[in-house]
Amino acid sequence: MKPEAAFATRVRDGLTKFGVDIERIENRVNLGIPDMLLGIENRFVMVELKVVQRGLKVGLRPHQIAFMAKQSGKGRPCFILVLQSGGTVLKPAAIHLYRGRDAIALAGDGLRLQSLKSWPSRGMDWGDLCKILSETETR
Repeated sequence: MKPEAAFATRVRDGLTKFGVDIERIENRVNLGIPDMLLGIENRFVMVELKVVQRGLKVGLRPHQIAFMAKQSGKGRPCFILVLQSGGTVLKPAAIHLYRGRDAIALAGDGLRLQSLKSWPSRGMDWGDLCKILSETETR
């Protein structure tokens, strides 16, 4: 299983416990559409998933950046959830959440960019993520 597919399964398993409806989007036609559409309470939230195995670069493609910038600019809730895997004892693996409006900066600065929120990968607080996704404004 590819790292992003495994991460998607982990996100789905973690969030469904909190009543989140999740649709995984595999789209080869309309490039830029995020990986997941989440139904949280009374709203839809779009989430792009990325896995960083080495270094700090987050591999956002130009059409993904454009989609995130456009949709978040119109106030539509979209986020980028990044798994920084391959942790060490000194720097354990982590999960970072970014707003869609930060896609351009995230592509440029990578994980040096301050995230909206970060959690240790082991013991991830899915309830906290669910709460943030259901309440956070994107502008």
